[in-house]
Amino acid sequence: MMKKQIVFASLLISAVAHAETKTIGIDGGVAVPTGDWSDAVGFGIGALVRFEMPIKDKITFTARAGYIQHMEKEAGSEMTGDESKSSAAEIPLFGGIRYAFKQEATTAIYGAAELGFCMYRVSFEAGGMESSDSDTNLGMSLGAGYRTGKLDLRGGLWFPDVGEAGDAMAVMATVGYDITSL
Repeated sequence: MMKKQIVFASLLISAVAHAETKTIGIDGGVAVPTGDWSDAVGFGIGALVRFEMPIKDKITFTARAGYIQHMEKEAGSEMTGDESKSSAAEIPLFGGIRYAFKQEATTAIYGAAELGFCMYRVSFEAGGMESSDSDTNLGMSLGAGYRTGKLDLRGGLWFPDVGEAGDAMAVMATVGYDITSL
């Protein structure tokens, strides 16, 4: 078993080292929660660091990590009249694939899918008491985008917890810029 892991790691390191152009970029994004999740937290604002490495002609390996902070949301209880506040934040660590449907020298229209860990923290305040909790979940993003030069525009669905995809989903838009090529 250990030999297989060493061989796999060696092949992966070799592929990364010999890839044509690796890109590092930064994305700024906005996430608008939908469904039940939108009742609990406001829209999110965040930044992600992006790594990209071409695998084949139209296929690129992607990795993104960052921080998304959701704005505080206030609600009142009809029964008690008490106000409550809640907010959330995520730290995603995702890897995935981007496929270029139409690709030219400096532009591309693409689809993307990413999967990984999402560290999630929620804070809640009601009736003078405060509570917070955190968890790490399997998260995912599905989307499409347009690249031109060093600019990357992407829109899609953001799932901080795949197990709760029906209740925890956001529409997310990012604007990215390629900082450097390795």
